[in-house]
Amino acid sequence: MKKLFLFFALASTVAFTSCSKDEDDTDAIVGTWVSESSITVNESTTNYREEWVFRNDATGNYKDATNGDVLEESAFSWSKTEEGYLVNYALEDMSDETFTIGDLLGEKTLEEDGYMIALKE
Repeated sequence: MKKLFLFFALASTVAFTSCSKDEDDTDAIVGTWVSESSITVNESTTNYREEWVFRNDATGNYKDATNGDVLEESAFSWSKTEEGYLVNYALEDMSDETFTIGDLLGEKTLEEDGYMIALKE
C-alpha cells in the first residue's frame, strides 16, 4: 500500500510539473514573418525578401532585401489594438502599419487591409 501511495504521489508531481504556460504568455504575433518572391526576366532572377521579427517585449526589426542586399532596415515597436497590431517604425520615412493575423491553408499569415503580407516561419 505504501508503494502504491508513493507511485501516485510521484505521478501527480510529474503531471503538475510538466505543465507549462510559456506558449500561453506569448502573443500570436511574436516570431518571424517572411515574404519571399522572385522574378525571372531573360534568364536573370531577382529575389526579394521582407522580414518582420516581433519580440515578446513589444519591439522588433524589419528588413527589406533584394538578392541578399539589404535595401531598408528599421527597428520598430508594436502594440495590440482593437484593430490588430500597430507597428511604429523608427525610420521616419516609413509609415506606421496595422497588421492582423490570418490563416491560409493551415499557415499563419500576417495581413494588412485583408491582404496577405507574410507567412510565419
